[in-house]
Amino acid sequence: MRLRPYGEDDRWLTAALEGDPDVMRYLGGPAPLGRVQQVHERRVGAAGGEWYRTILAGPDDAPAGVVAVFGTAWQGEQIPELGIMLLPGLRRRHGLAVGAIRLIVAEVRASGLVPRIHAFIGAANAAAAAVARRVGFVSAGPVDVDYEGVPIRCEHWLLDLGASPAELAG
Repeated sequence: MRLRPYGEDDRWLTAALEGDPDVMRYLGGPAPLGRVQQVHERRVGAAGGEWYRTILAGPDDAPAGVVAVFGTAWQGEQIPELGIMLLPGLRRRHGLAVGAIRLIVAEVRASGLVPRIHAFIGAANAAAAAVARRVGFVSAGPVDVDYEGVPIRCEHWLLDLGASPAELAG
């Protein structure tokens, strides 16, 4: 598995992810086509300090999903937030999410720009919470967030980038 910068050719991937009811189950449901286009444009036009990456996996290096650390508004400030989406047939593939997150965390850590990464995981999404815990995120408690105008009950997770890569690999 490896990551590459998200690009113009990944529009179909965003449509497949954002439009899938299972992928979007904890994010308020499938996105309408107009929002898919906006998400794609935001990813392609990401500025410095934001990392949008396409996850490439398997022997043919096929796109498997998107992992990102991006700026988001939270309690009156901009914070770096982690997000990951995998294509429906790959969501439970052992190690794919963990591996992709570890790769992007290493990239963000190496930049020296970010002291900690936040993640907001749907309160009922036990699988995503287990992945977050496995890569070193610590729960900061339940919160209510707004995702594209949809209120969602989440668990707020934090990853201190001062922790060593060996500590996160456990």
